Amino acid sequence: MGKKKVSGQWKEDATKKAKNFLGKAKKSAAKVVKSGGKTYGSYVAPTVGLFKSAGKLATNVGKVALKFPGTGLAASGLYYGAKALANRQKGLKFSDYRQFNKKGRKF
Repeated sequence: MGKKKVSGQWKEDATKKAKNFLGKAKKSAAKVVKSGGKTYGSYVAPTVGLFKSAGKLATNVGKVALKFPGTGLAASGLYYGAKALANRQKGLKFSDYRQFNKKGRKF
């Protein structure tokens, strides 16, 4: 093993290394910020806008529901009534023979 190079200026050497490191860190941080800005503009910003508009829409719907409760009740009544009609007419019931035997096909 070789001898270490020792100078009596260890503080100056340490500050020189720290400044060198900080300079490199700033350069690499600038690169990251540039690429991060591209990513933000492409992916993050539209998503944030989407969630903001969805929140506004939900708030406005809630306000309208509080102002006009009869409309919501009528709409929900129509929805559940249509759902009940659809479920009632869902399928025709046939006997086992007619449903599963080739001789008793429906068509």
